[in-house]
Formats: sequence, structure tokens, C-alpha cells
Amino acid sequence: MKIPYEQLSRRDALTLYCDWIVEQLKSFKPPFEWYYLFYPIRTLILGAKLLGKEEYAEAVWPWLDQYTVEQFPNGALSSTCRGKAITEYTVDEIEDYIRCGRLNLADGGSNVHGLMQAAIYCKDPVRKKRSTDCACKWLDCWVPIWSLPNGAYGNGIWNGHKVCEPYSMAMNVCSAFAGAAIATGDKRYVRNAERFAMFQCDHVHESGVPIRFNVYPLPDADSLIGDFSRIFYMMEAFCWVHRVSTDAEVRSRIEKMLKKWINADIITRWPDNYGFFDMDRASLRIDWRGWKDSFGEGLRYYWYACKCAGLPSLLHYYVNNIEDDPAIRSRCERSFDYLANPLKARLLGIMADDAVPDFCLQATGFGGLTVAEGVETNSTFDIFGKMK
Repeated sequence: MKIPYEQLSRRDALTLYCDWIVEQLKSFKPPFEWYYLFYPIRTLILGAKLLGKEEYAEAVWPWLDQYTVEQFPNGALSSTCRGKAITEYTVDEIEDYIRCGRLNLADGGSNVHGLMQAAIYCKDPVRKKRSTDCACKWLDCWVPIWSLPNGAYGNGIWNGHKVCEPYSMAMNVCSAFAGAAIATGDKRYVRNAERFAMFQCDHVHESGVPIRFNVYPLPDADSLIGDFSRIFYMMEAFCWVHRVSTDAEVRSRIEKMLKKWINADIITRWPDNYGFFDMDRASLRIDWRGWKDSFGEGLRYYWYACKCAGLPSLLHYYVNNIEDDPAIRSRCERSFDYLANPLKARLLGIMADDAVPDFCLQATGFGGLTVAEGVETNSTFDIFGKMK
């Protein structure tokens, strides 16, 4: 499709993002990692709601139907789309995949969150129930296996690596817990999310930057959350726990932690006269001597840039629900218009399939969350409604 490389209104930009995603989905074929699709799926559901275009939601359902039929009997979900239902596998094949496959909580958490978002929006009661049942089975049967006494979670299984130590990026499970809590009204999901969030709040560097609990290749806790991609996932989890929690202490601790983290490091990467983050400031902006920076792992530019496209949607949650900081709000407003210019957005991999095919679809999904926030405040979070 032809992309207009000119400044668009936020609404027109969201329409363009959704139209482009729909076109890309038509040619997508397994095998691939499911997380490539779930942020674009979330953008399409937001587009269907905010723009009143049901065709965006219609493009989502075949993929979510496929996701649910691939669920294992024990509730596990593979990070990889394999293209066939679990009923087509032999018992030996199922056992081999559980032994050596990719059944991790970090990918599953963000995917199941997207599944719950779509289920809440879905108008077909059969499909709604199927999606909700799949998400709850994962949260009720598979996720608890990896829960730890300190409130944290391991990361399930990754290429046969059984991870039973705290893993900071498994905090994506908090986002899934939050979605399920709103959809079902089950406060147990809220409590599980709160415990993990409080574990991470207990482990923050004196500067305010969260400590990163890693497990690959072996458990360690000597680095900080420094790269944009991990910043996004962890901040999204904190925002969702804050959204569903009714515990004043939990909410207060998250608010104080986010305020210190944003001011110490995150906002310092976005000069006041820039339309978006300075992508040359992709590493920690604090005095972190004695600690490693998660950015120092040789991350590919578009791997972290595409997640960075979604960060303003979370900062917008912060200024609308925690502290109305004018410096942060003005940056969010600039980001909405920045990403509504396809030529500028392309620098982050958005709608740039000819340049970065591995990342362009997910980048457009992450950026779509931010553009949707520019169309309607709190849309990224209000899509679920509120706890009953």
C-alpha cells in the first residue's frame, strides 16, 4: 500500500497504521514468534474501537483462534506460532516440545494480555469465552508452576532451559494478570500481580533504576534495566498493576518508584526540544559504575527502537493517573505528532518492511498504542474498562 510521507492528523495516522497492519497480516505465515503479532493486534482492537471500523477487529480473530487451539493440555502456550492445533500432535511430540521448546512467561504474558484485550472487545460470545478460557487456563495452570516464595516468577521453559529463579522480564505476566482480573473480576489475579510488582520495587538501585534479574545463561542480579525494550515491558507491567490494584500501599510504592525512575533516567534521554527520544541515548544516563547496563548486550537497534515507540503511551498513563508533570506531558504530546508523521516514524521501524522486515510489524503495533493515546486519552488502558 502507498504510504503518505507527510504530517497526518493523529486519527488519520491510526487509520494508516491499522490499514497497513491488516495488509501485512494477510501474508504472514508460520512459523514465527507470536509477540510479533500481539502488539499489532492490540493496535487493531484499539483502531476498531476508536475509529468504529470493525474490519480491523475482523482481521484479528483468525490469529487469536489459532493461538487458542495451539494451547497445550497443561495450559502452556508456545512463544512460537507452529501453525497447527495441539490436537494434531502426538503425545510424544507434545512431551518433546515441553522438554525442549519455548514456553516462557515473558512472551506469554504480553501475548495473553493482548488475547484478553481482544476477548473483552469481542462481540461473539463463543469466541469471547474461548479466548478467556485459554488465558485463564494459562494463568491458573501453567504460570503458578513458576511462582516463587518471594512473589517473583521464573520464566518457564526456553529451548529446554527450565527457569526457576526470578526473572525481571517475566513481569509481562503482571499485564496478563491485570487483563484477566478486569475481565473476570477475580481479585486473585490482582494479588499475584501485586506480589511480583512489590518484589521488583524491593530491588531498585539507589539511583531509582530497577535492578534486572536475569537468568540467561545463569541467574544474576548485577545489571540495571537500561535499554528501551526492557524499560517498556517493565513499565507497562507497573502501570497495569497500578491500574487494577486497590491497595493504597501498593499503588503508592509504584507511584514513588515510577517517579524516581522516570526523572533519574528515562526522561533524561528526551531533550526538551526533541520530538521524540534521542535514540543515541539508548544506554543508562546515571552514574552506574559497579553495575552492568542491560543495553550493553549488543542489542540490535530496531529490537529496542520498536519498543521505544510504545513508551510515550505509558508516560501518558503516568501523567494522567499518577502525577501531571508538564515536562513529561509536553513530550507525550510531541510524540503523538511525531509518530503521526510516517517518515519520522519510519526511523523506528514503523511501516518499514522493506528496511527491517523482522521488526516492522511489531514496531507498528507498539507505535500504534502511542498514536491511539494521541487520539483518545487513556485509550490504551480504558479498552479493558475497570475492575468490577
